[in-house]
Amino acid sequence: MGRSRVTPLLAIIAIVAVAGFFWWLEREAADLDTAAVPVMEEEPQQAADLNTAQLAAEPAAAIGETGWMRFVTVDQRLGRGAFTVRLDAEHAYPVLLAPDLIARGAEVYGNDRVSMFGRVYVLNDSIRSVWVDQEAVDAGSADAIPGTPSFFRADSLSIN
Repeated sequence: MGRSRVTPLLAIIAIVAVAGFFWWLEREAADLDTAAVPVMEEEPQQAADLNTAQLAAEPAAAIGETGWMRFVTVDQRLGRGAFTVRLDAEHAYPVLLAPDLIARGAEVYGNDRVSMFGRVYVLNDSIRSVWVDQEAVDAGSADAIPGTPSFFRADSLSIN
């Protein structure tokens, strides 16, 4: 008979404990909702245009700069993820597309006019070979990658 009296009491204690836990959990979740503040990334449209004349004259000086390269002419397509643009009459400059642009199938061809937003990075022989290994540049076009000390990585691309 002792057990039959304890069982309803334990059931009531268990229900109260579970209800208390859910009440505490709801309060903690409400505190998390008010404490989270979304952080917006800077809009690419607010970034400055890169000076293509300066980039042609001193490509190493632009390393680390972020901005727009507007209305430049594609000189040569090097593969599915890379091409060169003509900065002036003498200088071709390498451009690598961001992985999401390559995945979406963005393609450019010679004489296309493009506008791009991105960043200038260091370019060396090991980076050039990685481009070929990862098939951003066709093996037959590897020698056509300009010998500049920097390249532009395009995060967005529009063909004008």
